[in-house]
Amino acid sequence: MFGDDLFSGSLEPDANGFDAIGPTFFAIYPSGQDLPRMVEWQARVFRQLGLSGVTPRPPEILHVSVAECGKPKQQRQPLDVALKLAAERFSYPSFELTLEACVCFGADRALVAVADAAGMRDVDGLRVALADAQKPFGLQGSRGKGAAHLTLGYRDNLPAERQPVEPISFRVEAVDLVVSHVGHTRHIHQARWLLS
Repeated sequence: MFGDDLFSGSLEPDANGFDAIGPTFFAIYPSGQDLPRMVEWQARVFRQLGLSGVTPRPPEILHVSVAECGKPKQQRQPLDVALKLAAERFSYPSFELTLEACVCFGADRALVAVADAAGMRDVDGLRVALADAQKPFGLQGSRGKGAAHLTLGYRDNLPAERQPVEPISFRVEAVDLVVSHVGHTRHIHQARWLLS
């Protein structure tokens, strides 16, 4: 369902022009108001599924990955300028995102919460809108469909089957452009693109 890592091709330095130490990508983060509720829900899901010994994902990096930063194709401006111009062109309506089930990802190591059908469609639509905004400035973004998910934690020998969990919803009003510190649990926020 999930395939390879969304960012497997962007782990080399300078892969995205930010002299980055990891992938540069667009992601949805719960708002400061929603985050405490999400952290409580994360712990409840572990209990509901009867999972002990799970290493939880730190609150500050709980996110839903949307797409990698567009790859340069006939880019005329420096990447930071092209992205600033793309942000001004970007448009997508805000939406409610509901997470409703858990599955394993990555050789049974990661427990991820997946969105409902409406959330999947909205995240796919957001990915296309990001690609559309970047295209006029020589950046080619992904338009493919994906499985919108939020990684909750890690443990060996997680159950393989999809399991429904107590749903949780939050409003998506922005998408962030971030750089991930490979090998560290840290995301560096570069910009915030507001939804309408």
